Amino acid sequence: MTPLYAPILAVFILPAAMAQHSDCRQSWMPPDAPAFCPFEPEPSLPEARTYHAVTSVGKNIYVAGGYQFTASTGVVTYYNSVLLSRIGANGRLGAWSVEPAFATARAGTALAQAGNCLFLGGGSSSTPTSLNYYDDVQFARIQANGRLSAWTTSPARLKTPRSNHSLLAITADQGTFLYAVAGVTQIGTDTVHLDDVEVAKVGNDCALGPWQIANFHMKGGRSSPQALAVRKHIVAIGGWGDLDLYDVFDDVQVTAPRPDGTLAPWQTSPARLTSGLYGHASVFVPSPQGPQAPMLLTVGGQPGTGAYANWINYNYVRRNESLPDALGRWRIAPTGKLPAGRAGLGAVEADGRLFVIGGNDAAGVYYRDVLSARFDAGRP
Repeated sequence: MTPLYAPILAVFILPAAMAQHSDCRQSWMPPDAPAFCPFEPEPSLPEARTYHAVTSVGKNIYVAGGYQFTASTGVVTYYNSVLLSRIGANGRLGAWSVEPAFATARAGTALAQAGNCLFLGGGSSSTPTSLNYYDDVQFARIQANGRLSAWTTSPARLKTPRSNHSLLAITADQGTFLYAVAGVTQIGTDTVHLDDVEVAKVGNDCALGPWQIANFHMKGGRSSPQALAVRKHIVAIGGWGDLDLYDVFDDVQVTAPRPDGTLAPWQTSPARLTSGLYGHASVFVPSPQGPQAPMLLTVGGQPGTGAYANWINYNYVRRNESLPDALGRWRIAPTGKLPAGRAGLGAVEADGRLFVIGGNDAAGVYYRDVLSARFDAGRP
């Protein structure tokens, strides 16, 4: 059987100059919207997977875990494999290489990078008679060529086993900290969507301090949100609540680490998504100084009631205002539609090209394809 809850994909983008592709913009398009060129195929994954973890470190893209369901046999296959592809000088992906596998196959896990350490935490897997949530955190060292060392399980475990969460690293005045944001777990016979954040300090050589529950909680427990690091803030976008298919969040909440890594109270942005959304991918697109503003993009996901999105939402992040007020109005990009709506996908942006990785759709198709599209960011 399929897992009851699909895991979250956390994606973190290193700042880079954003190339502008003016040839993607047609004359009818508004100037204050990103203009996407058609999606192009990239090298496919070795196998189809959805609700995998995706992150980028420089020009390297990593994919970890995930699952696929085979309807003809009723078998769910979980993965503990890790894949690596490098963005070449032409902006396109190279072939995927297989990196060392992590312990215990799962979906719903999340990745975050701090220095030369790649962390993987949490997740879930199921059998016909059980659903398992994980509290372990594993790490691999990133070599100079982007290849990974073998994975090591940290003695510092999450306080709450969780899946469908985000994992991100932010450097504050007193060090670098990992944050595990929201997600879902099992408490007794109840499936509970979490509103908390766990925090751990990153020490030398990928060591982690003990995880602590942040004092301030999000407004509404949720799985499958997207939490991103934006200007050393945590921006959490959407998610799925406790009341099945109709409890889908359209809000955006923001907090910031204090110097010691603890979190300030959450604030809700007045700018809401165009619809509720979960199981989407999100990226923060930084920008050089100039007329283009940094922006947030969401790709795909589920707006509720079983529907699957094929569109891209965008939001310009104003430079001269503090978060959450810096967030503009969410809108749907006039171009950049996926060939089919899908959720459980991953996304990465690099130099004005958006990469979309895997996922599944309403027809039960599980994707191994990787697509990319160049885009012009527009001017707010």
